[in-house]
Amino acid sequence: MLRLVVVCALLAVSAAQYGNNPNNAQNAAILSEQRYLSGDGTFGAAYKQEDGVEFKEEADQDGNRRGSYSYVDPTGQRRTVHYTAGKDGFRASGDHLPVAPPAPAPQPQYQPQPQYNPPQQQYNPPQQQYNPPPQQYNPPQQQYNPPQQQYNPPPQQYYNPTTEAPHRFYPPGKLNLNRTPDGFSYSFNKS
Repeated sequence: MLRLVVVCALLAVSAAQYGNNPNNAQNAAILSEQRYLSGDGTFGAAYKQEDGVEFKEEADQDGNRRGSYSYVDPTGQRRTVHYTAGKDGFRASGDHLPVAPPAPAPQPQYQPQPQYNPPQQQYNPPQQQYNPPPQQYNPPQQQYNPPQQQYNPPPQQYYNPTTEAPHRFYPPGKLNLNRTPDGFSYSFNKS
């Protein structure tokens, strides 16, 4: 009997540890989220979760992106990474990230070669004339008379569902969607 009580207590403790823990990233609720898209090609997104994760990114017309994300590390410190991405590649910076030493400027390791100038040659192809013989084509004349068919649609049947419509899930909060002819903006805030 004592073993049964100990096993049940251990199961309850493990279930509480991994159950509905808001600090668990899988179960973290979204506190706010925003997105937009403009007709000129710019777009952006941002969100915050209850476990401390935050993300924000914007892009310009050329596809260059800049943004940041932050999280709480296992020691309890908030870590933030700022980044840019585009034609120069991905570049990240943060107080906790190591910084690479500056790279030396590359020096050429080759000897210039003299420029090659090939001798100029002229090519004169022989002149030929081609006169194809005239051809005449008289296709045979055919006449097609398709058979006449009548279309009788089947009688209309109405669909009677046998189950109820599903229950819709709406998270508690305020949802706002604005559409424009060339884009949209969307925001959600948990209440």
